[in-house]
Amino acid sequence: MNPNKLSRSFKLFYESPINVPAPYHLEAVFSFLQFDTDKPSVAIEIQYIDRSDFSREELIADGLVPDDSWTYEGELPLVWRDRLMSAFQEYVTGSCSPKDQEPFITLEANDTTPNVPLYLEPQESLIQEFMQAMFEIDGRELPLYLGFQFMDRKGNWRKIEGEMSFASLSFTYHDSEEGQKTFANWDELQDLMNHVFIAEFSADKANQNCKSASLAVYPGDGLWYVAGHSLRKPSGNNYYFDELEEKLQFIF
Repeated sequence: MNPNKLSRSFKLFYESPINVPAPYHLEAVFSFLQFDTDKPSVAIEIQYIDRSDFSREELIADGLVPDDSWTYEGELPLVWRDRLMSAFQEYVTGSCSPKDQEPFITLEANDTTPNVPLYLEPQESLIQEFMQAMFEIDGRELPLYLGFQFMDRKGNWRKIEGEMSFASLSFTYHDSEEGQKTFANWDELQDLMNHVFIAEFSADKANQNCKSASLAVYPGDGLWYVAGHSLRKPSGNNYYFDELEEKLQFIF
């Protein structure tokens, strides 16, 4: 979409891919108001499909919102307005005809024809992140608490612990060497998270505390996972731990 034609008020429609089953399948409408001002707002309607066969306890155990629907209306954080605007400006005029494994995504304004993303997969990831951010703002979700222990480039062992917030697109943490800090390069945080979570985590070998001088990760489940023991490299990736430590050294 041409940035000069991005309307002040418009709607974004999203539906999970057809092959995503209940209780994960959902439909959502995001109504953006005053989008190009310094006080943008958003109204969100999410409807989860075919959840009647799942109990509230089962949904909570899976880390899902237990209700069949969720609505929200309030301010749109400027960091998210800017992130979404950058994405929406890449949309083009057309209709969305997704394959079974693809989501339905369409942006509509009253005075324009529908617009769709050129590539559905990255836009779906962005929408999922946005929903997580708004759940966090509404108090339905907490920021992800993460921890890392690694050897820095000076040869010192450092421990990093803090909250990764989708709402603010930042990681606020305590550094054992430098105290309280905030890192706000979301793309680099995403790259780190994508690398961390392809590892294999063995909870039965993990510990609540990390006392040894070892490369270790706390992924938010209450346990520390030590490289080569409870944290195992992905099959075939012999350089996984070296790459992880390099990413941690670069960011922190």
